[in-house]
Amino acid sequence: MSAEGKKDTARGNIPRWEAELWSYLSRGDGIRCPIYQSCQLRLQGVWCISDHEDHFEAMGEFVDNDDLDFADPTGVRFKFPDCPGSGRVFELVYRLANRYQVKAGIDRPPVPADLITRAGDNLPIEVRRLPLRAYHGAIWRLNDSWVVQLNSNDKPDRQRFTLYHEIFHILAHCKATPVFKKAACSREGSFNELLADHFAAVMLIPSELVRKTWPEVKDISKMATIFEVPGSVMWLGLKRMRLI
Repeated sequence: MSAEGKKDTARGNIPRWEAELWSYLSRGDGIRCPIYQSCQLRLQGVWCISDHEDHFEAMGEFVDNDDLDFADPTGVRFKFPDCPGSGRVFELVYRLANRYQVKAGIDRPPVPADLITRAGDNLPIEVRRLPLRAYHGAIWRLNDSWVVQLNSNDKPDRQRFTLYHEIFHILAHCKATPVFKKAACSREGSFNELLADHFAAVMLIPSELVRKTWPEVKDISKMATIFEVPGSVMWLGLKRMRLI
């Protein structure tokens, strides 16, 4: 290994940036950004989601909305903040997703649903689809494997997004301490849920492919169909990339 390679690698052959990500999540409470107090962007006055608790719910409701009319400009009323997308933790989650994409050699949409299991991370994952009343998905640990439950009542593109959302929780369970927690009717885990959404969006709409495809399509709903993601997720991705 070159000196440069050694410099970029922590113990266990984990890149230092990835070790940094799991370190942040391990010491966080899941509710607020773990680097809230020291974030240079926030200290410089950049909009911070941890200062706007109501935005967690609004963001979740927007991402979950499958009925947005993108042909009508008034149909999308959502304030897109500078963060997420620009903060350090979000940057590290982006790098994590991008690493999987590069390793798999993704060169065209849609991104396969089994990208993580292809990566050889020794994460045996079984996907089960069944009708759920309150959630899009959930994860369970069974012996030496993981089970991802997806809501069979959801559309296929929503199930794909939920799958990668839950896979991020699995990665965090395996590599960060304490594990992510969820609680019904509670804000516990709000920031962690936002990170899982961010990971799923980056995984399913790779920036390079989106930037290559968008000039030829110029239609949010068609882009969502091409990449097989919910329209709300594509809209947020295009906003993050400053293409709309």
